[in-house]
Amino acid sequence: MNDTHQTLEKIVTTNPKAAEVFARYGLDYCCHGQRPLDEACKEADHDVRNVLAELASLGAEGSAEESWGDRPLTELIDHILARYHAPLRRDLPTLIALARKVEEVHAGKANRPVGLAEHLERIAAAVESHLAKEEQILFPLIRAGRGATAYMPIKVMMQEHEDHGDNLRRTRSLTNDLVAPDAACASWRELYRGLAELESDLWKHIHLENYVLFPRASETVAGTRS
Repeated sequence: MNDTHQTLEKIVTTNPKAAEVFARYGLDYCCHGQRPLDEACKEADHDVRNVLAELASLGAEGSAEESWGDRPLTELIDHILARYHAPLRRDLPTLIALARKVEEVHAGKANRPVGLAEHLERIAAAVESHLAKEEQILFPLIRAGRGATAYMPIKVMMQEHEDHGDNLRRTRSLTNDLVAPDAACASWRELYRGLAELESDLWKHIHLENYVLFPRASETVAGTRS
């Protein structure tokens, strides 16, 4: 891949493996995925040639299992529910408990993640509200072939995706970019590992909805093939 004018979201849609490269460089391919690669790299003060080299080293453009561009929308929704919604509900309480433990046990250390547990509790509440709206309102509309009538629910979901992105950036500011100090205990390191996994999954989740599910659903009306 050598087109520096291609947008971040298009690159990831074509090759899902690119998400990991962009994550390493801190390039937002979800909420701000419409930016061309060269522009995004310039804003982040990265040499676009280095990013291109890593993208070129990825090889094949993702497996058939990773490509959702032409599979049934009902299948895609089922995938989102199983791959992203269920793990979010499972993992966030564990991360909150772990954050609270780290903050309490290391209360005397200046580099502890102060306020992280409270921040994650707010994230959990926002995420649960968001998932419920998708599961109870938006996804049923799409399953019924009425995605073209769901402009407002989709707009609300995309705005909330922006909020999720802001929350992820706030998490990094509270955790030294998810880098544990050299003397960190096993719990502290596991907390940051779990937060990094949460971040990666949430970005992929948002990208899949913003740039695959929502655009395709918006073109679908009842009685047409999705």
